[in-house]
Amino acid sequence: MNRFYLIIPLVLLAVFGGVYWQYSQQRATEDLVRAAMACAAKVAAQAQQDAVQRRALEEANQRTTVRLAEVQKKQEEQHARWAADTAQILAETARYRAQSDQLREELVTVEKQLNDARKTNAADSVQALALAREVELARIAKRNAELEVQRTTEILARRAAQTSLIPPASRVE
Repeated sequence: MNRFYLIIPLVLLAVFGGVYWQYSQQRATEDLVRAAMACAAKVAAQAQQDAVQRRALEEANQRTTVRLAEVQKKQEEQHARWAADTAQILAETARYRAQSDQLREELVTVEKQLNDARKTNAADSVQALALAREVELARIAKRNAELEVQRTTEILARRAAQTSLIPPASRVE
């Protein structure tokens, strides 16, 4: 029985060792397959990520190209509008300058007419004052003449009353 104590554990140990070794081999193979699959999945994921990045880069380049084309188009439109506005401003400036020159000439003409009218008005005012003076002097002379006639009439009436040639009944007192 003493041998059995030693043989049975050794046989069981050998059986266990064989099973363990077989299981280890199978496990190593499975690990290699899993590692290969993981590596293949990683490579596929990397390839897919590269493809996605490449598509994203292409889309970004397309968007950039489109955006640059739009920006260039906007700049060209803005430049065209600026050129049109500048041409319009220059045309309006020339038109307004011509209008300003014409109005300046009209102003000079009107100022000359105004000065002539002022001179004429001043001459007319002087003439009107001279005529008014003559009229006033004529009125004064008329009044003086009337007063002289009255005075002379009174003097003659007084002398006539004092003379003996006129009868006293016809004397006016």
